[in-house]
Amino acid sequence: MKKCISRLFSASIAILVASSSIISAYACTGVIIGGDLTEDGSTIFGRTEDLEVNHNKVYRVHPAGEHKAGETIKDVSVDPDKGYSFTFAHDSYRYTSVSDTTPEYGNFDETGFNEKGLIADMTVSASANDDVLGVDPYMDGTDTTKPIGITEAIITTAVLGSCDNARQAVEFIAQEVATKGAGEGNGLVVADHNELWYMEIYTGHQFVAMRYPRDKYSVFPNSFWLNECRLTVGEEKENYNISEDGNYIYSKDIFKVATEAKTFKGDELTRTIDLYSSYALPELSESTESRVCSGIKQFNPDAKFEGDVYPFLQTTSKKITLADAMAFTRNRLETINEVADDLGRGNLYPIGNRNTMEAHIYHLPANATEEYPGTMWLALGSPLTSPFVAYYPNQNSGIAQAQNENNEFNEDSVYWLAMDTLFMIEYNRDEFQPIATKKIEALESEEIKNAVTTMLTADEATTRNHEDATKAFETMKEIHAEILEKFKKYIKENDYTIKFFGKRARAVFTGSEVLVPKDSAEIGMKLNVAPSEDMMSGELNIVDHYGNPVEEVKQDLTYSIPTAAFNGKPTFTDGTNEITAEVKDDKYVFTTKATHVTYTVSESTEATTETETTKPTTTPQSVLLLVGAVIVVAFGAQLVRKKLR
Repeated sequence: MKKCISRLFSASIAILVASSSIISAYACTGVIIGGDLTEDGSTIFGRTEDLEVNHNKVYRVHPAGEHKAGETIKDVSVDPDKGYSFTFAHDSYRYTSVSDTTPEYGNFDETGFNEKGLIADMTVSASANDDVLGVDPYMDGTDTTKPIGITEAIITTAVLGSCDNARQAVEFIAQEVATKGAGEGNGLVVADHNELWYMEIYTGHQFVAMRYPRDKYSVFPNSFWLNECRLTVGEEKENYNISEDGNYIYSKDIFKVATEAKTFKGDELTRTIDLYSSYALPELSESTESRVCSGIKQFNPDAKFEGDVYPFLQTTSKKITLADAMAFTRNRLETINEVADDLGRGNLYPIGNRNTMEAHIYHLPANATEEYPGTMWLALGSPLTSPFVAYYPNQNSGIAQAQNENNEFNEDSVYWLAMDTLFMIEYNRDEFQPIATKKIEALESEEIKNAVTTMLTADEATTRNHEDATKAFETMKEIHAEILEKFKKYIKENDYTIKFFGKRARAVFTGSEVLVPKDSAEIGMKLNVAPSEDMMSGELNIVDHYGNPVEEVKQDLTYSIPTAAFNGKPTFTDGTNEITAEVKDDKYVFTTKATHVTYTVSESTEATTETETTKPTTTPQSVLLLVGAVIVVAFGAQLVRKKLR
C-alpha cells in the first residue's frame, strides 16, 4: 500500500474556521464488476454506506403515485427554504429504497429499484480541488444569493420516481446539474438490464458519465476516479454533450473550467482529458487510499500499485463471485496484510469499518430483463454482524424488523441488533468476530446456493424475502445472545481501555483514554467529551454505546486526557469535590469513581512540574494539534455540506 503524506501545514487558520462548520465525515466505498469478469456472467455492483454509528437505516417500498404529477419535493438537508426542488411531470413510479429515518434532515433514499427496471445507487461523496471550485463552485448555500443545487439527500428520490431507464437517468441528472447546479461532489451508478453507467459530478455544473465496460472492475471510495477520457462531440444537447461512440455524456464546459483553473491535463485538440488530474484533490486522503488498495486486491491479489494514480478500470484473471463481492464489504485490510483501525480515519481505515450503516450488492444476471433486472442483496447495519438477504424489485414489503424506524436501540430491529453485536465484538475482536463470521458465512452460502434469478410474482417475491430475512434475523439473534454471554464474562474478568477519537471541536481530545478495571460495570462503556463553545469548560461523561449516561461504577476509573486539549490550567471536579490530577507523558491523569466529571480552564500559563495539576505551557502545541486534527477530518470536504445532523 502506498503511503499518503497529508499536507497538514499548508492550510491556514482562515480555512480551518471557514470549513469547520460544514465538515462532513464520509467514507462510502463503491464497487462495479463487469459481467465478463464474473463466474456466472452477471454484472455486480454496490456500495457500503458509511457515516457514523447509531444511524438507523431501513428498507422501504414506495407505492406508485406517492408523489402526484405537478407535486414539488424539496431537499431540506442543507437549507429547508433554499434547498433544491424537483417537480414531477407524472405520478411517481413505484420504487424501493434503503433510507434514513430522519426525514427532517433529508430523504437519503440511497438505493433501490423502480417499476421500470431502473436501479439507482447514490452516492459516494467526493470533493474537487480548490482551483476548479474557484471557477465553478458548488451551489451549496455558501453564496446566499443563489439557490442550492442537487444533493445526495434527494437525487435518488427524483431519479427512481421519474426515470424509465439508466440512459434517461444519466441525462436527467446531467440536465439538472447543468441548469440548477450541484450542491456537492459525488460518484454514482445507475443501471438497467441493458447497461450500467458510472457518473462523477465534479463542481457546481461539471460532470462526466461513462457507460461501464463488461471486461473491467472498479473500486471507488471517496474521490473522483475517471482517468484519461476522450470526450468527442457526437451529439450536442442544449446543456450537455454525448460522445461519438455514445459511451460518454458530459458537461459542455468540462474542458473550459479546468483550463481556466489552470489544472487541465490532456489535449483539447484530440478531446482528451485526464479527469482525475484536472478535477480531483491533489492527494488522496489516507483513509481513501487504504480502502482503494485493499479493495482492488480483494479481486486481484496480484495487483501492483505504482505512481500516484490508481487506474479506475482494473482487470483480473480471477472469476469473481457474489460471495467475493460480499466479502469486499467486510474487508479489514487483510488483503494488504495490515490490521485495521476504525477510530482514526488514517491509513488503516478499512472498507469493513464500524461506521457502515448498511451495505448492498446488486446482482444482475446475464439473462436480466426489464421486468426482472436482478436482485439486491442487503445487509442493514454492519455486514460484519448482519447477513446479506436477497430483496426483489417487485416485492411488496420487507419484514417488520427491516422496516423498524425507531431511532433508539431496540432488539426488534435488524440495524440496531447488528450494531449492538458489533459494539461488543470491538472489545475482543479476535475471539468474538469469528462467532459471527462462521454463522453468517454458513447462512449466506445456503442463500446463494438457493438464490432465485428468474422472475417471481410480487406475492412470491415478498414471501421469499420474508422467509429469508426472518431466518437471517433469527441467526442474528443467535449470534447476539452467544456474544453477549461471552462479553459479560469478558468485562467481568478483564480490564479494558476506552479510547476516544474526536471530531471538530473535540478533535483536540483525541488520544484521551479511560482505564476500566474488571468488574466495574455489567455493560460496556464509552467516553463522551462535551467542551463548551469557548473551550474554557466542559464535561467528561462515561456513557453506554448509545450515549446514555452511566450513573455509577464499582471500581475507580483512571482518566488520561491530553494536556494539549487545554489552553490553560484545568480544574477537574466530580460535581462536589475537586479531583487531583497529575501530568504524566503530556496527559492529565486522575483516578475517580465519578462517571460525570466537569472541568474549567483558567488562563494561567505558568510552568508546572510533572506532579502539579496545571499543564505545561503548550498553547502553541494545542493550537497546532487543533489545526492539524480538524484539517485531517476536513481534507477533501472543505466545501461539502452532507448529512448535517
